Amino acid sequence: MSARGILSTVSLVAGWTLVSCEVTPPGPASSSAPAPMPAEASSVKATPKKVAVKPTSVPSQAEPAKAKGQISEMDIGTLFQLQGENRAFLVDVRPALFYNLGHIPGAISLPKRSFKTLFPSAKAELDAALSAGKVIVLYCSDLVCPDGRNTALLLAKEGYSTSVYKGGWKEWKGSGL
Repeated sequence: MSARGILSTVSLVAGWTLVSCEVTPPGPASSSAPAPMPAEASSVKATPKKVAVKPTSVPSQAEPAKAKGQISEMDIGTLFQLQGENRAFLVDVRPALFYNLGHIPGAISLPKRSFKTLFPSAKAELDAALSAGKVIVLYCSDLVCPDGRNTALLLAKEGYSTSVYKGGWKEWKGSGL
């Protein structure tokens, strides 16, 4: 007598995929209740078999995946408008020495090179700004400075959406603001 396997359950549990197979004898498929087992097959016990398959990339249950933030760009006109409406949270990503020599009013200092050590203390300020409905605006020294974009990428990995003011400190200062 032949038996056929029926895939009955597929589930994801703690990073493992469990597949449960049930062995049933051939019989009428139209009945919703299981068909009685023939007498000669009653000595064979059909028990569910579970097969564990380890997936290649499932996030750990202990560490939930962070949502990735979005990055946009901003011009000086948009920044000026947001600042006038008190809706911009400015982050100067230049080295601290340059921040201390001059920065856009209201900006905090979060140098790209010190991001790993300073981010934990800046996190509360970033969260408060977002809760207040502000846009996080990063800036560097000028158009060619990559630190604004690079810091935006680091913040995006932490789940923060940001906008990079491309003109940076040089454009802001040159505009007389």
